[in-house]
Amino acid sequence: MEENTKVERLLGNIKDYAETRFDIILLNSQEKVSNVLSSLTTVAVLVLCGLFVLLFASIGAAWLIGHAMHNPSIGFFIVGGFYLLITLLVFYNRDQWIRNPVTNSLLKKININEND
Repeated sequence: MEENTKVERLLGNIKDYAETRFDIILLNSQEKVSNVLSSLTTVAVLVLCGLFVLLFASIGAAWLIGHAMHNPSIGFFIVGGFYLLITLLVFYNRDQWIRNPVTNSLLKKININEND
């Protein structure tokens, strides 16, 4: 009789432990996901702001170059060619400059407090 109550208490403790452990894992996962999503949102907002700055600076530079060459369309073609060169450079180095750093950054965010 006494052994049954000990076994029942042990099973109850094991069940409580498993539920608590599951809750801890769930909370850690939620923290990591929210951390990654907040980082991605911050990067998206900064990229959007940077694109607007780049757009207006490019229009101004194209206008200035075109005005200096007495032909506005040449200024826009020169700026467009500059961006084509940058695009090709980034395309050929995309793994080294974009994919690997982004992957490492996300993995670092996910693996924070991994020892807990």
